[in-house]
Amino acid sequence: MRKIVLAVGVVALTVAGCSSEEPTEPVAEETGTARAGSDLAAEAGSTEVEGAEPRLVVADADSGRIDVLDLATEESLHSFDVEDASRITTINGRYVVATDEKKASVLDPGSWTIEHGDHSHSYIKDPVEIGTLDGDEPAHVIAGDRKVSVFFDGSGTADVVDFDSLSKGESAVATTIESAPHHGIAVPLSDHFVVSTGGTEEELPNGLELRDGSGELVRALEGTCPEMHGEAVFSNYFVVACDDGILKVDATADFATTKFPYPPNAERAWSVEHGSRGALVAAPTATGVLVLDTRSGQWVEARTADEAVASGMSSDGKTVLSLQTDGTFRTFDAVTGAELSSTPVLAGPVGEDDSPAIVVAGTRAYVSDPAANAVVEIDYRDGGRVARTFDFEYSPGSIGVVGA
Repeated sequence: MRKIVLAVGVVALTVAGCSSEEPTEPVAEETGTARAGSDLAAEAGSTEVEGAEPRLVVADADSGRIDVLDLATEESLHSFDVEDASRITTINGRYVVATDEKKASVLDPGSWTIEHGDHSHSYIKDPVEIGTLDGDEPAHVIAGDRKVSVFFDGSGTADVVDFDSLSKGESAVATTIESAPHHGIAVPLSDHFVVSTGGTEEELPNGLELRDGSGELVRALEGTCPEMHGEAVFSNYFVVACDDGILKVDATADFATTKFPYPPNAERAWSVEHGSRGALVAAPTATGVLVLDTRSGQWVEARTADEAVASGMSSDGKTVLSLQTDGTFRTFDAVTGAELSSTPVLAGPVGEDDSPAIVVAGTRAYVSDPAANAVVEIDYRDGGRVARTFDFEYSPGSIGVVGA
């Protein structure tokens, strides 16, 4: 295992083309630099590269500093200063939204990959802060339907930004949804929004309602979801964790709801994670990891001796990843629940104030170790082997990967 210590200073990003060949046709100045023979225009200011060049994004738990690292060269490319923001949400492997108590900062770390038919295109550019959305207590940041919504708990409003705006380097609010103050969600789905209801500033929401594209009420949705918290969004449906099971909202069935009760004796889920492919979601619980097939409603349990504090799904949807309170990283077969590997990755057991996370990017997983001021890179397909450890001079409050 090799350790990489990251310098505090910011290293300037120099973007280089991936080929020495000249483009076959002049590239319009208002776009970027496409590769020779590319069948897709490059975004303004970007350079198309030969393959994915993922970047690790790490937020300081205390200062609001957010670092962007090139995972190939191990260089620090840029540092954002977003004041008190220490929580980041990665949007579609491209953008990052950092939140504090009074605003959401929209950042472009500068690396992304676009699937284009039977092939893909990868791009890089200088990291840049796109803009901010001001409001009281932004919490759940949710992407879907080529939009991203930020729900402000203190005001009960949600600001929605279109991806088209973000790709132009803007964070113009396309729609604002009005609700009551609570720890809520607003899910963009099939030209509509599904918004939580029934919550207060002290109690979690227990219901959902359908809004049209302008945010106006259409109707309340059937089914209850007591103590709602934790969601995963797919192309035309989403699921959300409740006290009594997982609730599915399906836009292809006129936004009908289906409840999948937890297996007998299973602990409830508070968060759900899904991979880039497939219909499975994984949820860490006090007794291990629950895996739900969101199409069939079938459950698989991977029980562990210690509580699971974070979970993830492999990119191909075949492997479940889990981090336990004893500092062990485990992998399980997503179909059978059988354990595949077990690797100690944290410096010690998870403390009460620690919030380690798992982020999956391609064939690697990244685990934050707040107590050790580190992020651990794991090859989960190779028996959970620790590939690299990135050391920081601060405690990672949140992590993400873009461009994988």
